[in-house]
This record gives sequence, C-alpha cells and structure tokens, in this order.
Amino acid sequence: MRKSGLLTAAMTIAMVACAEAAFASFGAIAYDQATGHYGFAWNQPSQDRANELARKDCGSDSCRVIPVPPARCGALATTDDPKESNAWGVAIRDQKAAAELGAMEDCQKLTTHQCKVRGSECNH
Repeated sequence: MRKSGLLTAAMTIAMVACAEAAFASFGAIAYDQATGHYGFAWNQPSQDRANELARKDCGSDSCRVIPVPPARCGALATTDDPKESNAWGVAIRDQKAAAELGAMEDCQKLTTHQCKVRGSECNH
C-alpha cells in the first residue's frame, strides 16, 4: 500500500510539473533606438511568437528584441523625447516593480533627460 501511495504522489508531481511547463508564457520587448518606437508581447505560447508580436507592435524590422522568459517580468524605459536623447533601458526581474526600477536606472545612466517607463508586465 505504501509503494502505491508513493507512486501516486510521484505521478501527481510529474503531472503538475508538465502542466506548468505546458502553460509557460513568454514575452518580449522590442525597441528601435533610431526612431524611439517600441513594442511588447506578453504571455505568448512560445518565445518565437512573443518576439514576432513585439517586433510587429514596434513597427519595424530594425527593432531590437529582448526576450522575457516565463515567470519573469520585463520593463522598458526611454526618455520623454527621443529627439533629445535616445537613451533607453530594459530590465528583466522576478517582480514588476523591480523590472521598472531596473529599466529606469539603466536609462538614467545614459542621459541627463528624464526617463519614463513605457511598458512593463509579467509572464505567467
């Protein structure tokens, strides 16, 4: 009886792990430093799909794509006016607020102009 209980528990754990992997969601942030255009994709079934949607949202094949893995948060910060400064920052963290802070800090290192978070989200 005990072996049966252990086997059942092991199978349950394996099923939960597979289900979590099957529902993993991917994200991406896209940014074009030359134009200041940006785009995002969140909670997509694959990294390729997230990259594709973020690039499409950004509006150019010149947009650089930064992947955001499952269960992680991403943020993009840029200056208010890309004509004044094309500084930008991206951060990937475990929590949304930490990603936003990291993106702001990275952006502010590159400019004296004010940076602003343009978008942030977490994948499931």
